[in-house]
Parts: sequence; structure tokens; C-alpha cells
Amino acid sequence: MLKKVILASSGYSLITFVHGFTWHLVFFKQVYETFGVYNRANPIIPIGFASMVIQGVVLAVLYHRQVKEIPAPSFKMAIEFNLLMGLFFTSGTVLALAAKAEIHHLSAWLWRNPSLNSDLRQPLSTPRSNN
Repeated sequence: MLKKVILASSGYSLITFVHGFTWHLVFFKQVYETFGVYNRANPIIPIGFASMVIQGVVLAVLYHRQVKEIPAPSFKMAIEFNLLMGLFFTSGTVLALAAKAEIHHLSAWLWRNPSLNSDLRQPLSTPRSNN
């Protein structure tokens, strides 16, 4: 089991890091700046990567526990598990952040957020300050 967990969590961490880094800091950096989130001038990459490693280990252990009693786990089961965990992570990032952070263009964050919807053709204006 340990070898499978290490391989699975390593693969998850690598893929998620590359995806997250390019998604948030390259492709959609200006979009997230417009929303007013992820506004640290110099992101602390090691903390973000540590989060991904923890997620990878937890997902690998959960999946292993789910399929260990099943004689022939299927690809369909893996996809279902991925979709369920994706929904879980989306609720904890996109929706929870909307509830606890002051996000400019909240409706756009919820409905045009790149992680939920890739229709970003319409530009967002920068919110005006109340000062």
C-alpha cells in the first residue's frame, strides 16, 4: 500500500502543481487580480506545494481504502471518485472563499471563475475604490 500511496500522491502533487502554477500565475493571473483574490505579491510556493502533497496523500489513502475490498476496481470507479473529490475541492475553494473573502465581482467569481467556467471572453472592469 505504501508504494501505491507514494506514487499516487507524487503524481497528484506534480500534476496539480504544474496546473495550479500555470493556471493562477500565468494564464489567468490578470483575471484573479481583477477579482481581488490571490493578491500576495510573492506567493509562498512551498506552502502551496505542501498543501498539494497533503491533498495527494489523503486522496491516495481514501481511494485505496475505497477499492481494497473490491475484487476488480474499474476505471469508472476511479472517474467517479475523481468527480466526487473535485466537487469537494470546488466547494472548499470557490464557494467557501466567496463566503469569507471580499471578492470584487462576486457574481463573476461564482459564474465565470476559470475553475468552474472557461467563458472569460467578457472583460471585467476593475472595481472603484470607495475612498
